[in-house]
Amino acid sequence: MASSDASETRMDTRSIGWFIILIATAMQLARIVGISAVHGELPFLSANDRSRWCAIAALTQDGVWEIDKYQDILDSKGKSKIWYSIDMVKHRGEDGVVHSYSSKPPLLTLMLAAVCKPISLAVGKPLTEEPFLIGRLVLIFVNLVPLFLWWCWFHRWLESHVPNGWTRWILLNASIWGSFMTTFVVTLNNHLHGAIFFSISLALAWQILNDAQSQRTTPWSVWLSVGVSAAMSVACELPALAWAAAIAAILLFADWKRTLIGFGSGSAMIAAAFLLTNIWAHGDWRPPYSHRGLGEEIGLIGTVAEGIYDPGAEPSIDAIRSSIDLTKHPLTEDAQVIPARLDGVLQVIDESNGYRIALKKSERGWMAYRWDDWYDYPKSYWLPGNKKGVDIGEKDPAKYLFHFLIGHHGVFSLTPLWLWSLAGAFFWMRRGPSTLDRDRMDSSSLTGLRAWVLSERGIAAALLAVTLACILFYAVREQVDRNYAGVSSGFRWLFWMIPAWLWLAAPAIQACSKNRWMRSLVLVALVVGVVSATIPWTNPWTHPWPYRMLMWQFPDAFQ
Repeated sequence: MASSDASETRMDTRSIGWFIILIATAMQLARIVGISAVHGELPFLSANDRSRWCAIAALTQDGVWEIDKYQDILDSKGKSKIWYSIDMVKHRGEDGVVHSYSSKPPLLTLMLAAVCKPISLAVGKPLTEEPFLIGRLVLIFVNLVPLFLWWCWFHRWLESHVPNGWTRWILLNASIWGSFMTTFVVTLNNHLHGAIFFSISLALAWQILNDAQSQRTTPWSVWLSVGVSAAMSVACELPALAWAAAIAAILLFADWKRTLIGFGSGSAMIAAAFLLTNIWAHGDWRPPYSHRGLGEEIGLIGTVAEGIYDPGAEPSIDAIRSSIDLTKHPLTEDAQVIPARLDGVLQVIDESNGYRIALKKSERGWMAYRWDDWYDYPKSYWLPGNKKGVDIGEKDPAKYLFHFLIGHHGVFSLTPLWLWSLAGAFFWMRRGPSTLDRDRMDSSSLTGLRAWVLSERGIAAALLAVTLACILFYAVREQVDRNYAGVSSGFRWLFWMIPAWLWLAAPAIQACSKNRWMRSLVLVALVVGVVSATIPWTNPWTHPWPYRMLMWQFPDAFQ
């Protein structure tokens, strides 16, 4: 396998590769068919799952987004709420009543519901009555089938573009056994879909770059599709906006008119769908996770000069009612002032109608705001004192950066092969078309900056820049967001970039293929990645193995 010879080696890796894919697909199918929660009454493994499943049930069974009644479904003994999720928000609906909603952006949920509905009709029962059969069938169609097709596409790409058999072998096994994309196939999540849409956008963009190098005209359908797929990756993973911007900038060098019209139109369609589904679900264009603070200012509760309140005390209900427009902000005599979830913020809540406003002290007095903290509601997990473990947030930004890169949740410590991705990026940028000892795109008549951008060099530079931008994005978050992506077997917020890192790693791995010790190092890195990705196969919503080892060794430090 270490030889890059040839047809025989190539045929061996091709045939064995297809066999491995079939075996892996069968194993993942078995995982899905056997998946079950601890209580044995649902195939949903975590609050993250149940948040989406509740919304899917509400859409497919009632045609609404409110999940109140699904949150209250009890187990067979009538005790535990087995559909309950902490990943929910509460706000006033169109009927003026406060309802519960999934905190997940609704576009992907709507697409998943569109798959679930015909399955429910075929089964003849709703999701809540047949969760195992319907839930597992949905997972097969929306998770396993796309992952299988991605494996097939990646295997074909390796056989066509990577001449070294050993390198192909390493990358294929990394994608199948050492990838957290595989780990999360048994659960509804946006990360797998984000990675798939990203891969589609990369493949389509590559077709455009090839056509530009060969001075061929790419069909409008491809330009439209790359815009759709890039925007869908953003809809699944907000930081993928950096990728969408980067690939748009590259495509401008190929054909600025088709980029603006084709790519722009495809992206605009998804953006419109994203906004419209938010408006449909929540009456607001912003997704739920953006409603975690103060809303629009609606008034000042007096001033010191007017003598309406003592600046050292909380404002009275009378002072509040006399300072705001009660026709727009109804507060009855039943309203009361209590602490809010956010530091330094009070909430005025009216139990008779569920109406709330927020108050925050300023130099002039107590400023009143529209209520916009959808995560603040009675018994919310996100209230101060209720959050536990990593959800509290890491206080030290430097410590957070260390642990999500090379520590107990580390991108590189859990999957060391990504270190070769960093090195590979520089191989691609330095050698371009000849990086894998193949003559790629070097027959082009393009010259200068345009030739550099419309090649492997430009793509590698874009992917490296996007990787660093995403790392920086998460490193500078506030403490509330420095939670290592919650209880998860890896830093899942970067999983969508796994296909990019596999491509980037190819030349660095190939460079190691000629040296026994370097090959051994690559194999060790692959084994660590496989261990990290397969240990949580029973439940991806568990802490990574290094974190759990530290918890066992130093339990007091993780309370």
